[in-house]
Amino acid sequence: MKKNQPHLVRTESIYVEGNDPRQRGMARASQIAPHIRSTVRAYSELYSSLGISEPDATAAARTSMDAIRDWDPDQHLELLGVATGSGITATDLGHIVGRTEILTLAKQQPQECSTVTFQQPGRTMSAQTWDWKPQLVRNWHFHRVAALPGGHAYAGFAEHGMTGKVGLNSAGVGVHLNILKNTDDAPGGVPIHAVLARILGTAGSVDEAINIAEDAPTSASSIITVLDRNRAVNMEINPHQVALNSRDGWALRTNHFACPSQADGAQLLTPDSNTHDRMDYLESATTSAGEPTDLDNMLQVLCSPLEDGLVSVLPDPAAPNKGATLVTVRIDPANARIEMSPGAPQYASDMTVRFTVPQGQSPRVQTLQN
Repeated sequence: MKKNQPHLVRTESIYVEGNDPRQRGMARASQIAPHIRSTVRAYSELYSSLGISEPDATAAARTSMDAIRDWDPDQHLELLGVATGSGITATDLGHIVGRTEILTLAKQQPQECSTVTFQQPGRTMSAQTWDWKPQLVRNWHFHRVAALPGGHAYAGFAEHGMTGKVGLNSAGVGVHLNILKNTDDAPGGVPIHAVLARILGTAGSVDEAINIAEDAPTSASSIITVLDRNRAVNMEINPHQVALNSRDGWALRTNHFACPSQADGAQLLTPDSNTHDRMDYLESATTSAGEPTDLDNMLQVLCSPLEDGLVSVLPDPAAPNKGATLVTVRIDPANARIEMSPGAPQYASDMTVRFTVPQGQSPRVQTLQN
């Protein structure tokens, strides 16, 4: 089991560029095609294990790709490049890109994540633990992505096959993701991961990111936390609307709706969700931390005791379907910096990958390792 501990798993880091969307998609596939194919298989197996039939998963994957085509044709072309370069169909790739939407068909909901931001005039910072299935511990990568004409370069991490997930772009716009649940969640809408990719590739400010999210006909609930150097906003998305929440100082998000306007249909992911326990922990940790001065301060508030299984979570050999922290992220838009580490935040000193994403330039990478 030790070799599958998230902080010990070998990670991929790729650089993606192209003159047009399809070329950029092909360039991505040329570096990680076997990983993309294995991730399609991994998600197909996950859906089956959760009681989602293969025909239902395939139909949902197809509608996800169709929704992207109608909403963002350039992104659809890029994803077609990823699929072609990987030797799979667009619908195969939809099993990955539309995985949040497909999982609305399951009775057992996805694992949970925790995000914190700090906002003061002229300065914001953020951090997140990304918790997901331990069996998918090898199905993600770090990436640097060159800008398309008229767009922005960006860096961050994504699951194999996705063109964007959590990251920071060269305009200083960063994004995080937490899953939510509403009774009306369903497959078929624009995938939330396509919304993240479009924000990273095109948004020049928090306001532009909000416009992108509000324009997307999504069908599954999530929180996108978006920040630039001046502002941090939580966008609570359900199938009917986007609600905004922003405040100075610390803002904390786990996996329940907080905006009163989103109460209709709001649910916990599972009856035994620990979302409120994690919120309580973060409230205490940020209160005692005071005002952060750097990303190390942001990292520390995520370090809940590993034995508690709250914000920082290790794989449990006795419960292989339980989530674990696969990646820890922190973002500093004012310094054009995103830092990421495999596994729980306690292991960040073992390896941190730091990307600098300067305006008008390709991202630069530095690996800090003990």
